[in-house]
Amino acid sequence: MHVPYIIIGGGVAAASAIEGIREHDASGKILVLSRENHAPYRRALLSRDLLSHPDVVNRLSYQTDSYYTDRNVELLLRRDVVEISPESKQVWDERGNAFEFDKLLIATGVRPRMLDVPGAHHPELHYFRSLEDYLHLEHRLRQVQHALVIGEEFLALELAAAIRRLDREVTLVLAHDYPVQRVLPRDLGAAVLDSCRALGIELVSNEAIVAVEDQGGLLLARTRAGNFITTQTAIAAVGAEPNVELAEAAGLEVGNGIEVDEYTRTSARDIFAAGDVAEFPHLALGRPMRLEQWDHSVHHGRAAGANMAGAHRPYTHVPVFGGYVLDTAIEAVGDTDATFETQAVWSDPLREGVVFYLNEDRVRGILMWNLVGRADWAREIIRAGQSMTHEQREAMVMSVVAGQ
Repeated sequence: MHVPYIIIGGGVAAASAIEGIREHDASGKILVLSRENHAPYRRALLSRDLLSHPDVVNRLSYQTDSYYTDRNVELLLRRDVVEISPESKQVWDERGNAFEFDKLLIATGVRPRMLDVPGAHHPELHYFRSLEDYLHLEHRLRQVQHALVIGEEFLALELAAAIRRLDREVTLVLAHDYPVQRVLPRDLGAAVLDSCRALGIELVSNEAIVAVEDQGGLLLARTRAGNFITTQTAIAAVGAEPNVELAEAAGLEVGNGIEVDEYTRTSARDIFAAGDVAEFPHLALGRPMRLEQWDHSVHHGRAAGANMAGAHRPYTHVPVFGGYVLDTAIEAVGDTDATFETQAVWSDPLREGVVFYLNEDRVRGILMWNLVGRADWAREIIRAGQSMTHEQREAMVMSVVAGQ
C-alpha cells in the first residue's frame, strides 16, 4: 500500500502535522499509525484535571472524528510499527502489513521511566501516561484511602495534589530536599513545600524507593534509609524516556532523542521527527534541546507537516511551558535551568513575579509565577539575547505587572 504521507504516533505532534501538511497539500492521502486506542487527545488534561473534573474525558479529543475523514486522513489505531526501511521507504506494523511512503514523520513521543528497583512491575505500582492509565487510576483511587506518589517534577506534584483534593491521604517521596530542583531556585522550592504541607500532603524528602513488595494485600515500599512506607496504591512519576528504538533500528542519528535539523528532517532523506521524541536546534538559544511540552509539540508538529509537504520552513518558535504547581499558575520560556544565576522580581514576594535565568547577564530563561499571559513578552527577551542590568530587568517586570 502506497501513501504519500505516513505519520507514526498518535499524540498532538502527529495531529498538528496533519494541519501542517494540509496548509501546503490539500488532498494527498495521510495515514496515521498509532498504538493508542484513541484518536489524538489532550494528554496534559489527564494529570491536571485528574479526579477534579468529571467531564475531563469528554474534553480530551484534539479534533472531531469528522476532521480526519474530511481531510482524507486514515487513522489506524492499535497499530504498532515494528520496522522502518529508509532505503525502500517502507514501514511494517506488527501484523506484517507493509506501507510505502513518500514522506514519513516519526512522532512516537515518550514513555514513563520505570523505577529500577525490585518490584517495579508490582500491579499496585502505576506509571502515568495514557488515557488508559488515567481511567485505571481514577477507578483505583476511589477505592483507597492512602496513595504513595514517587517523584518531584511537575507531574508528581499535580498527581499528589489531585489525590489530596479527592480527600485521600497521600505521601510524596522526593529525591531532593525540595521539588522541581532542576528549575526552581531554593526559595521557591521551599514555598512549594509549604504549599504541599498546607494541602495536607505528607512529605518524605531526600529519599528514594529501593524496593517494592506485597504485604498482605498492601504495597510495602522500602526506602534508601531503611524505612518502610505502607500504602494501598502507588504512582511513580520519575520522568520519561523518548521512544527512539524504531529510529535507532532504522539507522537514524539519535542523541537525546531523534536528531533533526531546523526543518525537522532526520539524518535520512524524506524522514522527519517532531514533538517529545525529537532533539531539535533551538534557534533562539543556539543549542540542541528535547522538550516535553504541549506548545512545542503543537508548533513542531505543524512545522514538520508543512516541510513534509514541501514548505522548507525552519522551526523558529520559542515554546512556552504552561502548568500548575499546586495552586500556582506558571509559564516558562527558554532555558529555565536552576544551575544558572537567577534573579527574581516580585510584585508580591513568592506569590507573583518573574524569575530570570541568566548566563553572563543574558536572559536565557524566564519563569512567570502567577503572572501568566505574558509569553510573547518573554519570547522577545529570549530572542533578543541581550545583556541587561538588574535594574533594567526589574523595570521591565514592573511595567508588565502594571499592564503597560
